[in-house]
Amino acid sequence: MTVTVAKTAGFCYGVKRAVELAQQAAQDGKPCVMLGPIIHNAHVVDALAEQGIGCVNSPEEVPEGSRVIIRSHGESRPRGGDFGRHLSQRGAHP
Repeated sequence: MTVTVAKTAGFCYGVKRAVELAQQAAQDGKPCVMLGPIIHNAHVVDALAEQGIGCVNSPEEVPEGSRVIIRSHGESRPRGGDFGRHLSQRGAHP
């Protein structure tokens, strides 16, 4: 089988930007988690974890005082409120 790689293979602009922002957050040294994996690429998510960016599956799992990276395809609003306010009440920083 022959595999041909396109000249422009790689991440789209949005994914590239999301990964770069997550890497910048890791360099800041402050606690930071992704609310779900920011992209569907286990290698990249694992690399971010090695840099200190954790991954949680719900706002209730966000450690107090952590910054939160929200996936580029967004999150649904919590019942009865604003997502950012919900996280802020938990001491997180969206």
